[in-house]
Amino acid sequence: MNRRDALRALFTTLLASPCALPNPARAQPRVLRVVYVTGNSKESVTVPLAAFREELKALGYVEARNLSFDVGYGEFSRERTRKLSAEAMAKKPDIILASHGAVHTFSELTKTTPIIAIYSGDMVEAKLVKSLARPGVNITGVQLLGFDLVGKRIEILKELVPSIKRLAVFAMSAHPGLTQEREVSVAAAKQLGISIVFFPLANPQDLDAGLTAAQARGVDGVVLFPDPITLSGAPRIAAFALEHKLPVVSGWYNYADAGGLVSYGPNLREAWRRVASHFDRVAKGADPATLPIELPTIIELVLNLKTARALKVKVPQSVLVRADRVIE
Repeated sequence: MNRRDALRALFTTLLASPCALPNPARAQPRVLRVVYVTGNSKESVTVPLAAFREELKALGYVEARNLSFDVGYGEFSRERTRKLSAEAMAKKPDIILASHGAVHTFSELTKTTPIIAIYSGDMVEAKLVKSLARPGVNITGVQLLGFDLVGKRIEILKELVPSIKRLAVFAMSAHPGLTQEREVSVAAAKQLGISIVFFPLANPQDLDAGLTAAQARGVDGVVLFPDPITLSGAPRIAAFALEHKLPVVSGWYNYADAGGLVSYGPNLREAWRRVASHFDRVAKGADPATLPIELPTIIELVLNLKTARALKVKVPQSVLVRADRVIE
């Protein structure tokens, strides 16, 4: 066999072998490395995080195929949240997903890696971004806080129970929007002739003592700020409220689902789906600095009629017709 015949035979063998030459069809897709850290507990974000993952899958991101997704829960500890955030950065993520206290931590750790945030405070006031329309930094996402909703919740509770004179307000002490939300609540209550007793909560264990103290102070209604501690404690709060005949309003529908009287605020599942949309745009090359931060678009009034009957609250037709969802 001459040299030309030998080369032809070798080339034919290579073409026949499935492993001899690179096969584009067999190339593995690039795996996008994503980390998510929240300063809160696992149970407080389980439902909305599931909605986020569902939406990611619908957008074509499949874990273990083209996406790696590591999650860390700070469990209301700043130290633990900082430690988890530092560990997450060591993994050199392509995109960071962060909520609550972890947003601040990541903003200090990196000025380049894109951060998709879901935040319950005022991101401009907190100096995380320059504006909602044009963040100007490596952070974008969804801001849950809407001060116009704060006063509306108190108005709805007063409409349901006109005799209310003193409200207990429960809020996570480390919540980003706490100061402003408290000020707006006091102003709204004052206009309705209602006084407020404020109970800050450092962790979920503070709930029981706070509820007992509220009863001792003679409150006749309760406002729950929409934050992870009140969310994770929803069943306990609802049970206490029923036992002591206290009407309670919250900012998240999970409370009404758990047996609370009424909620008025953004739909968390939908908000997290919008976070997934931001994620997709950044993954495809959008610059977080120019990607506007969204505010919730779906605001729901959820009324638990079963609880209303147990509390002997006569629901006015004006509230009933405005309810987006009624729990019988």
